[in-house]
Amino acid sequence: MGRSSPVRAPGIPRPRSAEAIPHSLRVFLIAPLAAGGLREPHSPVWTSAPCPALGSRVQWEQKESPMKAISLRVDVDTLEGSVTGIPTLLRLLDKHQMRASFYFSFGPDNSGKAIRRIFRKGFLAKMRRTNATKLYGLKTMMYGVLLPAPIIWKRAAAEMQAARAAGHEVGIHAWDHVQYHDLLDRKSRRWLADWYANAHEAFGTVFGEKPLGAVSPAWRCNDTTLELQEAYGLAYAGDCRGLAPFYPIVKGKTLGTLQIPTTLPTLDELLGLDGRTPDQVNREVWDLVREDALNVYALHTEVEGGALFETFDAFLGGLRERGVQARTHADWLPELKAANPPAKEVSRREIPGRAGWVSWEE
Repeated sequence: MGRSSPVRAPGIPRPRSAEAIPHSLRVFLIAPLAAGGLREPHSPVWTSAPCPALGSRVQWEQKESPMKAISLRVDVDTLEGSVTGIPTLLRLLDKHQMRASFYFSFGPDNSGKAIRRIFRKGFLAKMRRTNATKLYGLKTMMYGVLLPAPIIWKRAAAEMQAARAAGHEVGIHAWDHVQYHDLLDRKSRRWLADWYANAHEAFGTVFGEKPLGAVSPAWRCNDTTLELQEAYGLAYAGDCRGLAPFYPIVKGKTLGTLQIPTTLPTLDELLGLDGRTPDQVNREVWDLVREDALNVYALHTEVEGGALFETFDAFLGGLRERGVQARTHADWLPELKAANPPAKEVSRREIPGRAGWVSWEE
């Protein structure tokens, strides 16, 4: 599949100039250009290109009248986030009558090994801004270092199953979240193949079926992971940040697993950035939800299902007040595929508020 231009539906305005973009979107995607562009970490297998000065979110043809909709992507990274965060989020979602897509980490919780990130640009600043100890808890931060790393699915299968029983979509996030996040480019193809196999086997054990979709830890992928993932016949994956659905190109070949990128900044990226309060973050994200765009908002059971649950409660309430409908990735999938998404290369970017790189649609 070659590159193609997005289709603009009749009645949808043309992209606005960069000056007309909401301030928060300029901060998230454009402002870094003023400082000389977003730095591309060294990687011999990835393309490098400047982040585009975006005038609007990419649009696609819709057969029905436009409406505001959002997909709530819930990443579950840790044992604590599984045991306590999932039930909290289920209560909040039930309160606001909204459905979400939950993606689980199944294997060892090696959260304590994330201390390796201390030398990563922006990591300490983010930890201070978000008060990481309060968000994740001291015990979680010792797993894999001072405490044995527990196998998450063996102690949290009931909570995972409760999410599906409540009507939410379920999928795969990780086997060993921290090892993948921190050491992806150092891992062999064999290690990564086992990582995927273990995650899919655990999903089958917990849910008795195959997953429809999977999303990678920290929006990170490379050629090897995209190729390995292709073998599982997923309907979609969410391994990138970006603006619109696309099919990834790897080594000149267009893969068949649709990528549904996360399009909106997250709470932990914006919180404390330039002094932002939780209420200010909510208002900025509400303002970014558009009726002519794919809106994917990622949250974490450890954050929005933990110390910042009241902030997320207010966020959901604000969505309802603004008439925004919550749709799972599975709900959105037929419409996205029918729009014939383009094939695109995948690059790497650094984005405000997040330490290290993320995979990005070109």
